[in-house]
Amino acid sequence: MTLETDFQHNWRQQGWATAPGHGLVAVSTGVDSMVLLTLLSRLPHDQRPQLTVVHVNHELRAQSAAEEAFLTNWCADHQISLVTTHWPRAEHPDHGIEAAARDFRYRFFTKQLQQQSADWVATAHQADEQAETILLKLLRGGELAQLTGMAAERPLGNGKVIHPLLPFKKAELVTFARRMAIPWYEDATNQDLEASRNRVRHQILPQLRTENPQVIDHLTAYARELGAVMAVADTALDEQLAGIVETGTEQGSVDKLLARPLSEQPLLLARLIKRSAPTVATSESHLNQCLQLLRNSQRPSGMVDFSGGWAFCKSYDQFEFTQPKNLQQKSVEQFSFMVDLNQWRPIGNGRLLGFFPASSSIQTPHETVALQSEQFPLRVRRWAATDQLRLASGHHQSVRRVLINAKVPRSERAAQLVLVTARGEVLTVLGVKWSVWPRRAHTKNYHIVLKHE
Repeated sequence: MTLETDFQHNWRQQGWATAPGHGLVAVSTGVDSMVLLTLLSRLPHDQRPQLTVVHVNHELRAQSAAEEAFLTNWCADHQISLVTTHWPRAEHPDHGIEAAARDFRYRFFTKQLQQQSADWVATAHQADEQAETILLKLLRGGELAQLTGMAAERPLGNGKVIHPLLPFKKAELVTFARRMAIPWYEDATNQDLEASRNRVRHQILPQLRTENPQVIDHLTAYARELGAVMAVADTALDEQLAGIVETGTEQGSVDKLLARPLSEQPLLLARLIKRSAPTVATSESHLNQCLQLLRNSQRPSGMVDFSGGWAFCKSYDQFEFTQPKNLQQKSVEQFSFMVDLNQWRPIGNGRLLGFFPASSSIQTPHETVALQSEQFPLRVRRWAATDQLRLASGHHQSVRRVLINAKVPRSERAAQLVLVTARGEVLTVLGVKWSVWPRRAHTKNYHIVLKHE
């Protein structure tokens, strides 16, 4: 079977052929996206959607203008609609440009889904990138569900993102492009080893391939198996929760939950939370806090805060995961801003925050931190219930506990600001406490200064 035949089979299997509708195709002019555009335009007539190409000129290099001009001509020759936008250089951050570019792209896609009345936007993520994503998640830690990698589709705005090339390896796409004489552009920034994904792509995965040439197949197979196992587990947990949680509510019996085996209790809580708020993170430490609250007979009532205004609440013999009214009001007040290099930013109460290269001569008392490129851009925001600081021991402490220990008045805690990386890591609870990071490779030193105006 050819790649095109396999692609069409996957298209039907995912159910995308049943009602083709109107779709957007995200095209960067790299080989993956040009192959995706070609395959979509060659689908059988009854399975082929109305296509609109969406392209972002990131203005990152001189070649960007040539790529946009090439794609404009290609779409005109093939009679396919094209919508382009530019990410102005003035809006580029000094650091963390990859994360900022992705954020810009997906805001553009979301807007176009609405304006074009489109059903989905297709991106060209393929099997190699799936394996890279799984390895990165494994290295960084997090929830088990994240190790399933990218799903075939996920919601976005009033539509969804679909990934039709996930079953196919990069080498297959390149071979197809050469055989079909499909033109494409190479992105030189994909070789930059400052980015962790590029180090996985060009250093770690090649090493793993020398151990086993089938490593990508195996990683994606494990991800599929894990997804299937988790789906079965969720069904079993829902059955158990039916005997613990009242029908039609998410209010449960403390005694019935604690009567389950110890190994099941955190799984049941995590499932309950995911059913109520799918986007809320359920870290091990948060689940442990919830279970400690339930088991503590000296605390007949209490609450564990989560992100987004959600909270796990205990009231005598009942518990629930909910959004109390006062927390919903606080969430409206949340704000966030990016921290730019070599600039001072006011953060309230007459204080300024400055961020400078370590080569700068700073007389004001400051903290020096070692950061990797993928940790940029840095942001200041109000703290969330899931935020934690890394301690010198390697353990973590919740920001909530930091504020309690520092005797910050309860009335002032909601407004407390934290400085976080692009990955959500808390560098400091501003004016209260700093995280402690070990020495790491591929870092540069920066000064962070907090002073009064």
